[in-house]
Amino acid sequence: MNARKGLWIVMLLGALSVGQANAMSSGGSSATSAATPEFEAGVAAVNAKDFAAAEAHLKASVAKLPNHADSWSMLGFASRKLGKTDEAFKYYRQALSIDDEHRPGLNYLGHLFLETGQMDKAKGILKRLSSACLFGCPEYDDLKAAIAAGKSGKY
Repeated sequence: MNARKGLWIVMLLGALSVGQANAMSSGGSSATSAATPEFEAGVAAVNAKDFAAAEAHLKASVAKLPNHADSWSMLGFASRKLGKTDEAFKYYRQALSIDDEHRPGLNYLGHLFLETGQMDKAKGILKRLSSACLFGCPEYDDLKAAIAAGKSGKY
């Protein structure tokens, strides 16, 4: 590799690192950034499949931290599992208004579209996930498989 190519690679990697650090320090929506105890309790309740408790914890989380996309997305997930389709749509859209490339929110919204018979919209979400997952991600793979099967998967 010549020196010019090496310099470009170093500059690109540096720019990617700075962009990632800036996203995290500016309130990125990672589950570890600015998570509330209520969010953590909500995730634990989801993992235990206690969606009513999860919903209560996650509503408390978004009340405390209204710009936490993960809380909104998980609240949508719990609501969807409780059969509250309209609320789930609203919560997923709120997560995506905070971070339009929020991968869990996109994945869950795609599954909700599948569950409500809106295959074309689910495929549109898959395209958005493709852009959000530059080098691939589990959310994209999961939704792609669910679309191929013609139904919602584990999410």
